[in-house]
Formats: sequence, structure tokens, C-alpha cells
Amino acid sequence: MKRYRLLVSLLAVSALAGTVSAQNPQPRRPVGLPPASTVVIRAGHVIDVASGRAVPNQSILVQEGKIAAIGDRVVAPDGTPVIDLSGSYVMPGLMDAHTHLAMTTMPGASINDFGSYYYTGLIETTAFRAIQGVVHAQSMLDAGFVWIKDIGNNALYADVELRRGVEGGWIPGPNIIATGRIIAPFGGQFQMQPEKPDLGNPEYYYADSPDEVRKAVRENIHYGAGAIKLVTDNQPYNYSIDEIRAAVEEAGDVGFTVAAHAYSDEAIRKAVLAGVASIEHGNNPTDETLRLMAEKGTYLVGTDFPASQSGQAAWERIVARNRRALAAGTPMAFGSDVVYSRPGWTRGELTLEFLESFTAAGFPNDLILRMLTMNNGELLRVNSGQVKVGFNADLVAMDANPLDDVHALNDIHFVMKDGRVYKQDGEFRWEMPRDPNNPRRKPARVAR
Repeated sequence: MKRYRLLVSLLAVSALAGTVSAQNPQPRRPVGLPPASTVVIRAGHVIDVASGRAVPNQSILVQEGKIAAIGDRVVAPDGTPVIDLSGSYVMPGLMDAHTHLAMTTMPGASINDFGSYYYTGLIETTAFRAIQGVVHAQSMLDAGFVWIKDIGNNALYADVELRRGVEGGWIPGPNIIATGRIIAPFGGQFQMQPEKPDLGNPEYYYADSPDEVRKAVRENIHYGAGAIKLVTDNQPYNYSIDEIRAAVEEAGDVGFTVAAHAYSDEAIRKAVLAGVASIEHGNNPTDETLRLMAEKGTYLVGTDFPASQSGQAAWERIVARNRRALAAGTPMAFGSDVVYSRPGWTRGELTLEFLESFTAAGFPNDLILRMLTMNNGELLRVNSGQVKVGFNADLVAMDANPLDDVHALNDIHFVMKDGRVYKQDGEFRWEMPRDPNNPRRKPARVAR
């Protein structure tokens, strides 16, 4: 287990500056926090994820939470603090497009395949789920994840409150895009019984027509969601293209995207044709549907559980699906879906285990790094994912070259998010908040 300790930060670097480019404005940052200081990072190598190259002897100038300059001859103001990573490989911070920070499933009988989810929702309060999320958020940041999309199963908006806690400076964690309650046909992912038809609440918002879907999207946005998730096919009745399109249009009207939980080829295809940004899970697409996703630019967020969780046969089917998606040119972004615990492991460490399905499928290491960084940056519409001038100063470092072996990511010893150092020399750093604020819950309308 990694040791955590509370220390005053070595450098007075930024706290949570603005995040999104003018091309993709998404006002998810707090206001009123002090500006970032200037710092120079001396990097032995910088990983250019776009080209798949490790560029030697680079300096990165960070100002006000962003990368102001990069190169082998960067000039910084006199007296600028220097972070020496000259023996390390520096790359963009990691992102996970499918997390559940406020969900840790309980053991119990299986009820129509989702018993552990069911018991958790019935027994654990939103407050306790949020407390779990605080711990998981810190462990994700410690592992190098600077952005995550928290994609439902968070009781009654615990994900939104976690986002506010991080943005306001109350707790350490990645930047969070919250999706709020999952919108689904009646029953969600569960089997209801007629005497107690509402036991799936508040995890799910049942909506069974285009108008009900639009209302559910609006309610989620009102309570603080920054993206929308639909469950399309866990019941004999699936969402229609019109119902999915209603969510896409309503969310898109305020500049947000829709992620579709879909397993079957039929449901995946409907969601792609309706215009969703991503397919979550996507276990059983045909090659034709994978090519359609490539044509439409729809991301596959595979959430590929390791064999230790899913079983060897199911894992091998997913590895084969990944090979087919790679051959079809399907856009892919990394998402984990960790909802379980394992003695001696943090949530962040468990998340990195989800890379195994891609290494087993023969994915090039540079592609895996892009899935973790720039691909997710595009999917999440955030100004992060590359070590590039104008991008957020979201950086991680390790001793070995991840282009040679992605397992180097298991030993990240430096983490910077929004220009602020959270981990250095392998030690997590968190300054006790002295001036936290209270970010708004309801998001602002995004210019289209």
C-alpha cells in the first residue's frame, strides 16, 4: 500500500485553473482561487503521444496552470523554481472515461447479474458512498489520473458533490465530469418486483419515451451533471433511435455529450446512429458496426475487466473484440469501470490493471498511451492530453519509458494537475485547505 501524508506543498504552484480550449469550451473550473505560480520542469524525455516519440532533454515552462513553453532552450524568468525530472520520462496526465468513484460493490447473491450493484444501492447511503469517493479520488490522482468521467451509480448525485469538493479545494482528486443519475428504460439494469417497483432509485432515472428522456436529461443537468449516460439494453425492451436521439439533442443543446451503455450489436448500432459520443462496454459489435463507429467518429470505451474478475473465456472474447476494433479503425478511449475492491490495492492501482486487454490484443504502446491521454481529451472535451503549448499543465513522470512498456505507468512518481504538484519523489502531497470555496452545482450553458 502506498503511504499518504499531509505536507505543505514544496512549490506554490497553481490551484485549479481554467481547463478548456476555445474550440471546446466547458466551464468546469472554479473561480476565485489564487493564480498559479511559474515553474520550470527539466525533463530527461518528454513523451509526444501524438507522434509516439520520446523527445530528450526538454524543459517545460508552466505558468498559471498551463504549458507556456516547451523545448531544449526554454527561457524562464529569473528565480523561477525548477523541478528536476532529468532522469525521468514526462508525459500527459492519465484520464479514465468510465469510473464509479462512489461505488464499491458488496458481496451477495446475484440477482439477474447485477446483485452486487443492487445491494449497494439498497443498503449504503449517499453520504457513505461519497466518503468512499473521497478515498478513491485521491488514489486515482496518486496513480496519475488527472481527469475522469464519473459515469453513474453514485446514489443521489454523490459524483456531483465529489466534483464540487475537488473544484472547491476541499479534497484532492482528478478533475471530474459527473453524469448524475443513469437514464434508462424501466428497471434500469435490475429485475424489479411489482410490489416495490422503485427499488432501482435513486441509481437510475426511468424514462420511457422521448419526452421522458428529455425531462430526465434536463433534471440531471439542473442538479449538476456535465454529461449524460444512458443504459440502452439491459431489458428485453431497448431504447429506440428516437429515444436516444432525444437525449443527444437535449444534452447537445447545452454543449454536453451522451455516453451509451450498450452490449448488443443492435443497441450499439442504434446508439451510434442516434449520435452518441461513446459506446460504453460495447462487448458484442459486429465488424460492420465497428466500421460504422469509425465512420461516425464514435468512441469505444471498452471497460475491459481483467480475467481475474470476468473469467478467462469472457476476457478472451473481449481481447478478440479489441483486435477487431483495431482492424476496423474504431476510435478508442480508455475506461476502466472498477467497482470492486481487492485487499492491498488502491482504486488507482486496480484501474491500471485494465490495460491488460489491450496489451494482450497486441495494441502498440503508443496507441495505448493515446487512449489514456489525447483520445480521452478529445472525448471528454477538455484541454488536456498532450504536452503542448496552451494545454493544461497536467503531467506525470516515471523512471522507465512507457513507449517501451506501458507497465511503466504502474510506477508514476510525479503528478502535476493544473500546474499544481500533488506527488513528488513518490510521495503524495496535499496541503490542508485554508481557503476552500463553494462551486456552483448547476453548470453554465456552453456556447456552441
